[in-house]
Formats: sequence, C-alpha cells, structure tokens
Amino acid sequence: MVLELHTWGPAFDLPSIDPQCLATIYYLQNVLGRPGESWVVIPSSDPRVSPLGELPALRDAETWVAGFSNIIAYLRDVSDGEWDLDKSLDEAQRADRAAFTSFLEFHGQPLLDLSLYVSSDNYLNRTRQALGQILTWPNSWTVPHRLRERAKKRSEHLGLSSLDVDTAQEDNSEDTGLTAHIPKSLRKPKQTVSGLLGRGLQKNKFRLDAITADFFEPVMEMLGGKSYLLSDEESSLDCLMLGYLALMQRPQVPQGWVRDALRTKYAKLGHWTEARITAVSDEPLDVGLIMGRKTGLVPARFQVPQERSLSQVLQAVVEGCISSIPVLGSGFDASEICSIQTAGRDRYREKQLRLARLQRRRDMYVQILASTFAVTGLLGWLGYKGILQLPRRAPQGRKFGEAGALFGLV
Repeated sequence: MVLELHTWGPAFDLPSIDPQCLATIYYLQNVLGRPGESWVVIPSSDPRVSPLGELPALRDAETWVAGFSNIIAYLRDVSDGEWDLDKSLDEAQRADRAAFTSFLEFHGQPLLDLSLYVSSDNYLNRTRQALGQILTWPNSWTVPHRLRERAKKRSEHLGLSSLDVDTAQEDNSEDTGLTAHIPKSLRKPKQTVSGLLGRGLQKNKFRLDAITADFFEPVMEMLGGKSYLLSDEESSLDCLMLGYLALMQRPQVPQGWVRDALRTKYAKLGHWTEARITAVSDEPLDVGLIMGRKTGLVPARFQVPQERSLSQVLQAVVEGCISSIPVLGSGFDASEICSIQTAGRDRYREKQLRLARLQRRRDMYVQILASTFAVTGLLGWLGYKGILQLPRRAPQGRKFGEAGALFGLV
C-alpha cells in the first residue's frame, strides 16, 4: 500500500503552511524519493482526518502515526533502520540532534508565530488568505482563529503582543476618559489601523531584532562552513530546520523583519535555505488545483483530498460545538491517551486499539448531542404548528358549593 502523508495544505509556493509538515515532506523525500509511487502527500488540512487529531499524520494501511518525531521513528522501525537519515550519526551527534531539535521547536516556533499569526498586518493580509484557500467549511470559519489563538499563547512570553492590532487599540483607548475633557482643537487625531501597526513595530523593533538574533545566531554557529548541521550527510535535524526557515523566508508578508534578516544579516543562512527549497520544491504550486477546486493535471506528488459528505460536515459542526463546551470538551479529544510501554511495532498497534476506544467515545458524544438537537428542534416545530400541545392542569382551589356559585366563587 502507498504511504499517505496527510498535511496542512500548500501556501507561499511551499508544499505546506506548517513547519512540521514541511519537515516531514522533506524527510520522506530524502528516504523514499520523490512522492508518487511509494508515498503521496494529501493536503487534507483537517487534523480530524486521523484518529490522532494532529497533522502531519502518516497512514500505513490501518496504522496512523502523527508528528514529525513519531513519523521518523515509525519509518525507522518498519524498515529496520533503512529509512533512517540519522543511522550514521555517533552518540555525540545524536545528543546534539536532540538538543538542537528542542531549540528549533521552542525558539523557532514562537518566532514564526509572531511573523505569521500575531502580527495583525501579516495575518490579515497573508496568512488568513492562505488558510482560506486550503480549508473547507466549517473549518474555514473556526480553524484560522483557533490557530492564531494558539500562536498567541505560544509566543506570549516574548512580550510582543502589541503586534496584534486589537491589543494596540486597547492600549490606545486607555486614556479615552481624559481625552473627553480636552478641547477638540487640542486633541491628537485618532490613529488608523496602519498607524497602530507601524507604531507597534517601531516600538518593538529592538526587541524583535534581539529575538531574531537569539534564534539565528546559534543556527549560524552550528552550521558554520558545513553543508549540513551535524555531519557530511543530511539528517532529520536539517529537514526540521528547513521546515522552519522556509516559512520564515518565502512568505511575502508586509512586516517582514524575519525575512529581511535572512536576506541581509544572515544571508548565508538564507542562501542555504533557498537552495534546499528549490531542490525539493522546484515548481510553482497552484493551490486551487492541488485542493481540487480547479480542473487540470495535479502534480504527481499530491493527491487531491476527498470531498467530505454532508454527514461529515454536520459531524464537524457538532464536534466543534462539543469542543467548545468547558467540561465535555476537555474529555472529547481522542488523541489524549496515556503512555504506552510496549516496544517495537506492537506499540503502534496498541495505540491504535486505544484510539479506537476513544473514537467510539467521541462518536457517542456526537450522537447524543445530535439527537438532543434533533428532538429539541422537532418538539419546537410541533409546538409552533400547534400539533403538540402540553396538557393544562385544571385550576384547583376550595369549593364553596351552591353558596359559592351564588357569590361567584368557584
């Protein structure tokens, strides 16, 4: 069976808008060759396509594996080490790989969040549009907002929330009560959205430069004059770094401080990134064609995601309602399972069994909520049409007999 790699869809002439998905695509291309025969990329852009609720997700027959690290571990296990880019690394290099992988995820992801999601100018003019091209309803209404909220939370420790125009407007309105007592001729004109964005960028320029340097300088130091980070051959760490750097360099965003840094101060790293992007993605990508919204020849590396049925759309709406319920939603995510002690390939089978049980629980929640909505709607419609009438209780009270009837007492 052909391996299916489900990812977030393409954007900015890159195979995916997500760094982990990009890294996984680059990794599989290195170990399995260009996609088409043994594996294929499916830009489903829906984490619920797999029972793990996460992208990237690799499907091998009935087995699902999600996440960059888990996927490369699975490929290593099922091929007895043949599909392993890190098989030639020694112990010291493996330790460096583990440490620098954590560095990329904990420092590169917040920097990317600031650039693509937190900055209102970049998000509204580029990222939101890119997400709109790869998402279907109802995800196109809910997922972009959810992704941005997660990005804000991941990067809030950097203290640059003022890049978000909503925060800038709140700060600008703090002195509204005092402004009311100032004559109109002496008041400052209200700032436009562009003015707020420009002020936020200027105020945070030194902070942005420092954060950018904190990420790029260690990468430059580790790369040095080598072609690869760890050895003379490509490793999983190179694929992961390319996933992050590609999304920092390629998007033509209005506030492009990260892209400008790669092109000027860290030009060597920018050239390294562009050369490898061109090697693995050497043709412009038509998002509409890849997502099946246009007719034409789809590139061999991609497989158009299947159209969802009406029942799947309704289920997505109901699942979104359940996830937003405070108590019920916390236990709804099917990817929340305890650690598995089994080693080897058996651990993937055991995980599948646990996920199947959790999936049945999720389906039960969906059925209960959908049935409740259906019954409530039917009863309301019957009551509105007058078909269903609630029984009325007869008034009860004291009876006064003939004397009560004489005086009008019932």
